Amino acid sequence: MLQLLAIALATAITSAAMAANAKSNPDFSGVWLVSSTIQQLKTVDGRDPPLTSAASQAYAAHVAQWRAGDQSFDPVSKCVSPGMPRMLYLPYPFQIIQRPKRITYLFEWNYWNRHVAMSSHVEAPYPLAMGESHGYFQHGDLVIESDGFRADNTFLDSVGLPHSDRLHLTERMRLTKGGSMLVDRIRIDDSVTFTHPWETVIEFKRLPENYEMPMDICLDRTDSGQPAVDWSRKLLP
Repeated sequence: MLQLLAIALATAITSAAMAANAKSNPDFSGVWLVSSTIQQLKTVDGRDPPLTSAASQAYAAHVAQWRAGDQSFDPVSKCVSPGMPRMLYLPYPFQIIQRPKRITYLFEWNYWNRHVAMSSHVEAPYPLAMGESHGYFQHGDLVIESDGFRADNTFLDSVGLPHSDRLHLTERMRLTKGGSMLVDRIRIDDSVTFTHPWETVIEFKRLPENYEMPMDICLDRTDSGQPAVDWSRKLLP
């Protein structure tokens, strides 16, 4: 009996601690949209990423095709997942649903989703386009670490910035301007592709609470002759 009482008391204390912790952490729930058009990813100081020699050659070839209007190198043109973090800065909104044990991203573009376990790291069962993510709060920031990415059909940006399967992302997210803006500082670590880790910063604006994401079927668009990603879309005010 005493043992059962002790277990019940420990469970109650743990649940109370989790509830108190959840209340003290910022809530990122809402619908968000990148604040400016991003097709070519740069470092925080506006420079090109520190590519290795081999990766630089591959990237240069992609950039040349992209500038010529040739998207054939990019699987996204055929509605394949953009992967991470590229999915975040497509010109389409995404919704964050925050719960104590899990944070879920629902993307408007082709109805993709992403799940972040608020627990210890879990190994990806096999390489995934969106990778495997786990998160935790640190000094008021939401930190999300991701790895387990497949590298054969995803790029870090729309111009074809490559990565390898050793890619590790560390996102440090915080709310600014009274919660109307979300700032995501992303550390990109991939020793095969880059000479050293580097960071970029992406800002997102909160959309009105009544915004409803429409059903988006990428193949329907491409079958009708439209691009898989519509860069002419207006980024909502």
